[in-house]
Amino acid sequence: MAVGGSMAGDKGYLKGLLKKACAYCKGGPWGLVRDFYRNKPSGYFKDLATMMPTVKDNGGDPRCPVNGKLSGVFFGVTPWDGDLPIRSPFGDTRVKVPLERVFDESARLYFADFYCMSGQTDNHYVTLVLTKAYSPADEFCHQHLIHLDERNNIFLMKEAHKFNHRDLVSTLFLGKVWVEVFYTHKVPMQGLELTTTDVLGSGRSTQGGIPKTNGCPICNL
Repeated sequence: MAVGGSMAGDKGYLKGLLKKACAYCKGGPWGLVRDFYRNKPSGYFKDLATMMPTVKDNGGDPRCPVNGKLSGVFFGVTPWDGDLPIRSPFGDTRVKVPLERVFDESARLYFADFYCMSGQTDNHYVTLVLTKAYSPADEFCHQHLIHLDERNNIFLMKEAHKFNHRDLVSTLFLGKVWVEVFYTHKVPMQGLELTTTDVLGSGRSTQGGIPKTNGCPICNL
């Protein structure tokens, strides 16, 4: 759900970021994806019945309108070599959520951020927000974010009950773009399976989030 407070940015700034993101991602090949995925340390999933939304941290662009103001559950969607990534910086245990379970006809998709992190400028991130139409979170997103056509956008789109996603390998910069989806509603664990993956680094999220790289010409206005 949305929480109160003043805006950290505006749609004009977001439009500039979206233009940068589209330019960087343009020309990337399309791939068919079926699942969202989420990695956490194994203890997170112990006796967990429902993944509950939590308030977005301050990671990414400091002017991202959802930072500290919107609650959700983060998922990845970008494949690696045609399949799910074999390792994750966020934990050793992964849950997959079929896209049709949350990205149904009631869902609305919004653009929220485009950024890279210090020392990792070859890896860029696009943050999308997925809501249920007419929910409080959707009202917040409608006011502060940029709505994307769920069936015609460069990041994640539905096509005849299938889901297409750009693999996002830029032909200009030869970099990578990872699309992350911030889903603003709880996700029951019923029927979902857990798998073990390798980890990168500490294998857990950085408390408070990692800020955007200052001065990167790709993702800074």
